[in-house]
Amino acid sequence: MYKAKLWVISLLLWTSLTLPSPLSSAALPLAAQTAPVPAAMLIPPDANNILQAPSFMEAVQQWIKQLAGEPGYTAWKQATWSGYSLGPGTHGWIVLVQSEGRDVGYMVIHAADPGNPNKYQLTEYGSGGKPLFSLQTLYRSLVQLELIHSSFTVQPWYVNPLYALWIVESGGTRYYLDAGTGESLPLDNITQPPNDSDLANTANNSLLSVHTLKQRLAIPSFDPYEKLPWIQGVPASFTGWAELQDELQQQHRLTFTAELYEAKLRFVAAVIGFHQWSNDEAFLLLEQNGQRAIPYSTLSHYGHLFRNSP
Repeated sequence: MYKAKLWVISLLLWTSLTLPSPLSSAALPLAAQTAPVPAAMLIPPDANNILQAPSFMEAVQQWIKQLAGEPGYTAWKQATWSGYSLGPGTHGWIVLVQSEGRDVGYMVIHAADPGNPNKYQLTEYGSGGKPLFSLQTLYRSLVQLELIHSSFTVQPWYVNPLYALWIVESGGTRYYLDAGTGESLPLDNITQPPNDSDLANTANNSLLSVHTLKQRLAIPSFDPYEKLPWIQGVPASFTGWAELQDELQQQHRLTFTAELYEAKLRFVAAVIGFHQWSNDEAFLLLEQNGQRAIPYSTLSHYGHLFRNSP
């Protein structure tokens, strides 16, 4: 997580299988502006109906089935899901997984080939009650910022797993909310991260619904702020995934850190395992309000791993 204050307020937001374009409070009925706002009223319907396309629904169900047997994902066995677009031109969607009326995880899905509307890839995923782009987390943040009863617009902004925000505009002021924690970030503006084109997915490394989990490892969680190895320490150096995998299999503690948004923020998270899929793509499991599975290729591009002494 970012080393900053987190908003913790328990309020209710209803979820719905609908999509944003961006979100707006301008058309809310008066009654909705004086009571908890249903997500269906915040998010207008999807014009393209991608979430209801048989190929998309089948891909989602295949990934849920694959993950439901993994530690931390058992609540997915009887789960339902809802979702919405990550914005025009992104060819991406957030899928929120629910069980017994509560959030239990998420998936970020992109078109594997924008020219093929029936082929999708899994960009990242995670488990826990505070998933990425949760409408409940968004609602709590809007209440905390005292915006929920005002006129506002909200737009999800997703470049990759480390650059994911809500952009909220109200009364001429723009707010940037972390898509995972909902905390308001001290940013004046945002730009596309440098060299992001190097991470463009190709058909060879895309995680498709036909791929299966072939290897997994869990490491006991720990507090990455307990010893702060990244303050004065030297980043661990690995020649490739195989060497890192060997270190993790020895149950060594590693902390991932990255300086984001032109070094204005530092992201810090404990590494608590990995998943490796049949296409050989490896996802590191990070602890951030639950578990986040992020491609090792993305993490190694933007940040560093530090060893935590026992």
